[in-house]
Amino acid sequence: MPSVPDTATRLSGDTYVVPGLTNAGYVAGLGIDTSENEAAYAGVALDTLAITHGHADHFSIAHILRDAGARVIAARDDAAMVENPDINIRGMFSWAKPSDKMTTKLFRGIGCAVDGHVEDFNDHRAVAIPLPGHTLGHHGFLTADGVLFTGDALYIRDLWEQHPLPYAIDPGMVVASLERIRSVDCTWIVPAHGRPVSRDEAEEHIDFHITQVRRTAEMLLHGLRNGMTTEGAVAFISRELGLPENQAVYWLAVTDVKGYLGELLDRGLIEFSVRDHVGWWQTIA
Repeated sequence: MPSVPDTATRLSGDTYVVPGLTNAGYVAGLGIDTSENEAAYAGVALDTLAITHGHADHFSIAHILRDAGARVIAARDDAAMVENPDINIRGMFSWAKPSDKMTTKLFRGIGCAVDGHVEDFNDHRAVAIPLPGHTLGHHGFLTADGVLFTGDALYIRDLWEQHPLPYAIDPGMVVASLERIRSVDCTWIVPAHGRPVSRDEAEEHIDFHITQVRRTAEMLLHGLRNGMTTEGAVAFISRELGLPENQAVYWLAVTDVKGYLGELLDRGLIEFSVRDHVGWWQTIA
């Protein structure tokens, strides 16, 4: 029986990275997220699978690993999305049923029963660290070897040209979680997308991510000086950031921009009203 997934690369001690569409982790029988490659796990003894958050690209083969004997854990706020990915898709569409054309493939997948919650996770191989913002229940996992798997809480600088508006539901939480990542004593950081980076190099990527969040907020605040509808705000940010013009990207942008609008409203920097049955946002002079 193989001791580790056959595509895994040792990063430190017993901690391995399993590369794929989503970078996964493996630590002596503990999995952290999954890659999409079922064959990589063939015959591997996996007793626990810890999922960073409830987006389907992070638990794409969790149901297979659970059937093989792994115990699956996810955060309380995200567990329902792991068990039924359609919840996340419908949430993006105000709970109505969208066409498949409207949703990113990263949110579509096969659900998996959850056996326990991350909040109760007690394992010598890794410690769970709350990193909300991308989703409410998002967690990272710090292994005993000093490797921090950050899920989608950190986008390294390499990815920003391709993804200038990473999906998030709360930009304020995103920044707070990035600062929490900065405070963690570790030697390596493994984002779910991109490459592992050393703790020293990670400083640059954390700073860049925070700068981009604040830049987008300022961009929106400036754009709302003369007022915009919700649709106008989404279109404005999408144009300014050069987002691709397709249905899946549009619906991701809707969630992102609404997150920024909500935060700016809570900070008292913009106001919201309804005019002729249309939502209207405007910067407070």
